[in-house]
Amino acid sequence: MDGTINKGVILSIEGNTAKVAPMKDTRLVSPNIQIADNIDAATLKKGAAVAYVCFEDDTGLIFATLS
Repeated sequence: MDGTINKGVILSIEGNTAKVAPMKDTRLVSPNIQIADNIDAATLKKGAAVAYVCFEDDTGLIFATLS
């Protein structure tokens, strides 16, 4: 969780936050991180591919959905 941009998968969604994990190792679960305002959280589904970033202070942002 060092500020690197990752491609990952949504594991769970809670309101406007979600837990994600990198595609290469879904055992590395993030804390709940913010879903960007430009993404409708209601349209996200468990298993969806996203671009996200996590930081050392356990904050982060899901900033794009990926096909």
